[in-house]
Parts: sequence; structure tokens; C-alpha cells
Amino acid sequence: MGNHLEGDWKMIQQRVWLSGSLLVLAIIAIIAYETGLKPGLEKRKEKSALTYPKLDISRVKRIELSRENKKDLLVFSGSNWLVETENNYPADPEGVEKLLEASKALVCNEQITSSEKELERFDLTEDKALSVKLLDDKSDTLAHFYIGKRGTTYSSSYFRKAQDNTICLTFQNLITIFDRSTDTWKDKAIYRFNASDCKTLEIQDGATIFTLAKDLKENKWEILDKTGQYPARQWAVEGICQTLSKIQTQDFYQIPLKDAGLDKPKRKISLELVGDKKYTLLIGAKVKNKNYYYAKSEAQGTIFSLSEWQINSLFKKKEELIEAQTVPEQSDSSSEEFQEQ
Repeated sequence: MGNHLEGDWKMIQQRVWLSGSLLVLAIIAIIAYETGLKPGLEKRKEKSALTYPKLDISRVKRIELSRENKKDLLVFSGSNWLVETENNYPADPEGVEKLLEASKALVCNEQITSSEKELERFDLTEDKALSVKLLDDKSDTLAHFYIGKRGTTYSSSYFRKAQDNTICLTFQNLITIFDRSTDTWKDKAIYRFNASDCKTLEIQDGATIFTLAKDLKENKWEILDKTGQYPARQWAVEGICQTLSKIQTQDFYQIPLKDAGLDKPKRKISLELVGDKKYTLLIGAKVKNKNYYYAKSEAQGTIFSLSEWQINSLFKKKEELIEAQTVPEQSDSSSEEFQEQ
């Protein structure tokens, strides 16, 4: 009896040991999968999901965007992108960067259909879609795809690769990034500089002319004109510098300077930066039927337009820029003493 119980107990111990060993091995296998094998598989899956996994955007030197009768050609020259179809005007650098990054990250999140008959429904036929072609310096095609309708949400789009009828849904807003058929790829920035580098401003508004100068050691602004020198409101002057440092046009115009009121402008603002670089912005007449004003940089011939809000941000009255001087209040005792006298 005792030997029989002892044998059963040993068998139970062996089963427990075997179960425990299997559990430990299972845990080790799970840990190994989660920390090693699984990330590798997921990484390979993500990489294979890219539409152009081998696309090196640093090799892209030419971008062709076309839809129906409109075509935009962007070319890389030296260190800048230019709009070839707009007389080689500088291209919007941030816009081009977003375009290239979106092309590199293009993923087919959902395959809708491979039926050629369905291309029309998603605006993915060659005569309706936006064609995007990226080429290298030898004009070899690195990527070519078509963008159709917006997807089921604002941040999704339908697209397909060239010579492939597979319609894909991607969770990117490709239309906003790639399609400027109602706008322009030209750089809308008039100036780009660090606002903290401003050291002098000269503002002319009709017959009123005054200068704002910055004490670089004290980091304080002062107003100078023919009547004297006054401390300036720091935040107000820095606001003008901020506006100028990233000011952008509302539109471009090809009209005579006289028609834009820029042959003899009545308003202008000049600034000098640390390092002695200078800019002068000229303001002309008001655009007909719009709350815009014609403007141009003195150094170039392009005519821009600025909104009334932008103009008001730049041309402050001198009184608005002078720091209010506080007068110390008289104490009660001083008042009584004065009254007794």
C-alpha cells in the first residue's frame, strides 16, 4: 500500500515538473517572439507595404505634376527648387519637402479593386487624375503614380501606380499636398529671416518718418525722430519684426508699377539685420474690390499683395510704439503740505 502511494506521488511530481518545464519554455518562446522575431516581421511587413520601398528622395531632381491641360514642372538647381513653368521662380521649399516625404511614405492601406472599369468612378483615369512623376538628373523615372478622389475621410485619398489598375486607399491627404491646380508652387514668402536679428527699422507712412533702433547690449528698442528719442514698447516693435520675418504674399501680379501705385510708393518699411543685411518693403495702392494692397521688395521686380491686416501690423503710429511713461503718485502728506502752502 505504502509503495503504491509512493509511486503515485512520484508520478504526480514528474507530471508537475513536466508541466512547469513546458510552461517555462512557452514563456521563453513568447518573450523571444515579442522582443526579436515579431518586430522583425512587422518591420518587413511595413517595408513591403510601401508603394516605392526603394525610392531615394535625395535623387529626385525633377517633379512633373499634370492634370488635363495644366502642368507644373519643378526642377532642382544648385541648392534650391525652381518652378520651371513659372520662369524658374523659386518654389515653395516647405511644399516640395512635404511632396517628397509623402511620396516616400506612400502606402496602399487598402486595396479597393483592380478593375480597369472602376478607374472612372475614382477619378483615376489618365485624363482626370493628377499625374505625379519623380525623375532623377538623367530623367529616369523614380516614381510615377496617379491621385484621384479624396477618400472616405478628409485625411485619406485614392491613388494608383502608373501602368497598374490597382486602386488603393491611403490614409494621407494627398490632394492637399500634391494638387495646386487652383494655386501656385511659387514661393509665397517675401522674406525669411530670424526676427531676433532685427536691429533697426525705418517706417515711412506718407509724411511721417521715424526710426526704431535696438540697443543690442540692453536688448531694448528706442524711437528716434526729429523731435527726440523715446523708449519703445518692446512687444510692439518685436511684433513688426515677427510679421516681416515670415511675411507671405496673398497673390502674384504682372502689371505695370504705376498701375500698382509702386512707381512712387507713399509707404515703405526698411530694416537692417545683425550682419548688416538690409530689406525694404514698398506698399502701393489698394487692389480693386479686395482688402489687399500691392507690395514689392525694393530689391526685386515681383509684385505681391498683402492683406489689410498685414499692413496694419506693420505700420503702427508712433504714439502706439512709444512706451508710456508712468508719473509717481504724490503721497497724501505731500498733497496736504501743498494745500497748506
